Amino acid sequence: MNHEKVKNFIFQQKITQKTWGVDMKKVRIGYLGVGPRAQGLMECYSFHEQVQFVAFADIAAGRAESVAAEYNKKHGASVKAYTSYEAMMKEAKMDALLIAMDPDVQVDYAVDAMDKGVHVMTDVPAAFTIDQCYKLVNAVRKNGVKYQLGEQNRYCNFFKQWRKMAENDEFGKIYYVEGEYTHYMPVWDLLRDKKTNYVVYPKSKEDLDDPRYIKSWRYRTFLEPIYYLPHELSPLLSITGGRISKVSCIGTKRGSYTETSYDACDLQSAVMYNTNDTIFALRAGFASPTGDRRDTGSHWYQIKGTKACAETARSTLDTMKLYRADTGWEMADWGTVDYSEPEYIRNSSHGGTDYYPIMYFIDAILNDKQPPMDVYKAVETAAPAILAAQSARQGGVLLDVPDFRI
Repeated sequence: MNHEKVKNFIFQQKITQKTWGVDMKKVRIGYLGVGPRAQGLMECYSFHEQVQFVAFADIAAGRAESVAAEYNKKHGASVKAYTSYEAMMKEAKMDALLIAMDPDVQVDYAVDAMDKGVHVMTDVPAAFTIDQCYKLVNAVRKNGVKYQLGEQNRYCNFFKQWRKMAENDEFGKIYYVEGEYTHYMPVWDLLRDKKTNYVVYPKSKEDLDDPRYIKSWRYRTFLEPIYYLPHELSPLLSITGGRISKVSCIGTKRGSYTETSYDACDLQSAVMYNTNDTIFALRAGFASPTGDRRDTGSHWYQIKGTKACAETARSTLDTMKLYRADTGWEMADWGTVDYSEPEYIRNSSHGGTDYYPIMYFIDAILNDKQPPMDVYKAVETAAPAILAAQSARQGGVLLDVPDFRI
């Protein structure tokens, strides 16, 4: 999708509004799950001239009400607050629903909304079972609505540059790519208070066993960290093309060596085969210390081609690098932020990438386009990770990934 055309479209709409006094078409949006992540995105999305929030819903006591009150005061809006998805969908009139809730249960809500004719964007990962992948695909096919996965790493500036290089055949045949998501925090939000539904950060094994709490989605996800691979698969597949067709994975034992009260694997490592004859090597882990990298933080990426290779920085002491077969290694200053973009895009979180998913989602709705991360690309980032977790449980057995497009 041409980003310049999107910006020009919005610019022309502004001109029309100013010149003729015509109201710009607004997409009415509901937000399900308005915790810290959603609250940060609301401010990012408020810069879009054609976004109109109409409803916030959250099960945490009083959260939707307080978030709506603050948003309405700041933006002169009239967003309504709800304590359940069902109440919001029954009363609020919306064109689209953003979902920022437990990703292992979000699919049922997404499918129900699409069955009601509402466009949907969910967060990463798109699904946690192969059956959920098929549910998403079938809902889009059945209802003809727009679905997009809100994966943002693919919009990092260095990935934009790598895609251009691939399109211009500067890499030659890409035969190997690598991605790693290793992110350590001493205390994650692993629990949820049964009474208030707010997250809890456990500080001891006793907290993990406290009957007042239940395990959060992050606890359930991070037990097998390979589930959290879409941030690697989405951008890398956007460069190689094709889809993952075979997966094998192994990992360390259950029970972290660092966080000894936590039953998580410290690391899981998968090898995947792409239909374009490219080998993918991918790793994920969240329970043991690992250093950040310059620009990309918890992520690291590499591409090997017959003409050129590229990689991001391996540490904060390193830099991104490019190798060309005819000239050798050189330092690269691609970074994550595209400095040709307006300030409000450059300043969005996750290295200036968080605005893109909503921009493309709104454009797809208003102009009847396929969003860049449509339902097929979404499940093609989820299914390989789901099967990688299954492979690791079976000692690394090679598993076939279904083709959801047939």
